[in-house]
Amino acid sequence: MVGAGQGGNWLRKLIERVDRLQRLAIFDAAARLGSFTAAAADLGMTQPAVTRQIRSLERSLGAELFNRTANRSELSEIGFRLHSHISAGFDMIEAGLGELESHAGTFVLATHPGIAQQWIVPRIDELQAALGNLEVRLRLFDRDEELLGGGFDAAVRSGIGDFPGQSNHRLFAETVVPVASPAFAAQHGLNNNSTAEDVYRVPFVHMDDGDQPWMNWAGWLARFGITLRREPRRVLLNNYPMVLQQALAGRGVALGWRPLIDDLLAGDALVVVGPEVHSARGYYVTWRQGVPTSEVRAVIEWLDRAHAKDRETPPSK
Repeated sequence: MVGAGQGGNWLRKLIERVDRLQRLAIFDAAARLGSFTAAAADLGMTQPAVTRQIRSLERSLGAELFNRTANRSELSEIGFRLHSHISAGFDMIEAGLGELESHAGTFVLATHPGIAQQWIVPRIDELQAALGNLEVRLRLFDRDEELLGGGFDAAVRSGIGDFPGQSNHRLFAETVVPVASPAFAAQHGLNNNSTAEDVYRVPFVHMDDGDQPWMNWAGWLARFGITLRREPRRVLLNNYPMVLQQALAGRGVALGWRPLIDDLLAGDALVVVGPEVHSARGYYVTWRQGVPTSEVRAVIEWLDRAHAKDRETPPSK
């Protein structure tokens, strides 16, 4: 992995090589959303305009960033690497801009993209109500190092409870279960009684398994005495919403974190295809070392209530 300093130099050189920073923003949207059409809608552009900007960026770099087929466009290996650097660069810029802004009347909640998409955003009205008249801002991050500069009031993150300079409150334990689309499960003969050996025989959707605070496929399989075979052509995705998109599209089995995926299970969008694993990790609310502010306490109480409500009506799938 490229270090932070190296990544910053690489990104600066890249920006010097392309005509406009806008192209990087358009590429970032296409990579995040997995579709030129979705990127166009998100940015208020036409799809042909997005395509032109992406092709112009590819010509500037001398490399294809997407593997295009008749039905979809997926990141190439170079595209995946580029997006990792650009995401980190944009996150640093966003954090810097955030610290220049006044936080009066706002509450910044930092969280992983998967937690935000699957658990917080569907309940955003409840969070807003818990914070009264404060404006709620969600700050997304992939790695804990991105939070070292501050710029947030509280964070929802995973780990073992060791967060330097931060106090914390444990929300729930990490519970991991393999999931797949109903069609993929039926095609491969998988169901909630399938064994780890059954799961190991089918294609996986991989989350980036570098220095991450959550369980990966190697850790899940190890619980059943299985050693993960590293496939040279496997694709690693760097955020959880992308993993879920691939699973929902029927491209393999993904690891699911409960209760984050419970709504998808309850709606039959995904089904459980193997045994649950509980780890020593958990999900925590963290804040600057010391007694939590009244606003942080309100967020903690809201999250505890939301989790308790989920436990009262667990999905049947």
